[in-house]
Amino acid sequence: MSQPVSALAAGVQSSDGARATSKISINTRVQTAVAPITVLSDVMQFPGPSVVGNWIVGSTRVLVIGVQVINQSSTGTSFGTPASGFMPTGPMTVVQGDSRVKVL
Repeated sequence: MSQPVSALAAGVQSSDGARATSKISINTRVQTAVAPITVLSDVMQFPGPSVVGNWIVGSTRVLVIGVQVINQSSTGTSFGTPASGFMPTGPMTVVQGDSRVKVL
């Protein structure tokens, strides 16, 4: 079943419950009404114990600029502070996607 795509950084949450503050993206072409669609190669930035996150699993059928799109069924890993050696802190998930754009 199709799931809403991730567009805004604030719609992504790390394992400690912190919402992302920004994303570093290679996608500048395909956008929803609010922001560029998040793709598998994007890096999420968080405040607090988890500082960055990378996506591991994207959508199964939709690509943007040749890279998988991130939807609500996608998962990633968040990583800790430099002092902790950037050790993984847990899963990263999309908690709020753009309901107007859905993909498989």
